[in-house]
Amino acid sequence: MNSNKQNIINKIIYRSQYRGTKEMDIFMVKFVKSIVEKLSIEDLNDLDLFVNMNDEDIKKIINGEKRFNNNNILKCLKNFK
Repeated sequence: MNSNKQNIINKIIYRSQYRGTKEMDIFMVKFVKSIVEKLSIEDLNDLDLFVNMNDEDIKKIINGEKRFNNNNILKCLKNFK
């Protein structure tokens, strides 16, 4: 695996574990770990943006109240729920 890709994966996993609320930490780390190894670099960059959003925006995306530009990540999110 490309070291740049592995660096992005490590960064995303770390960030998903330390979000702010314990509930979102648990949800995000499980979600991220379930998909992170399967994603392309482009999807990983979008996942990085996603895990760095505030909890409220993520809840809105999950509930369909807000858009997120990566359909692959949205598909994974819907399948994960």
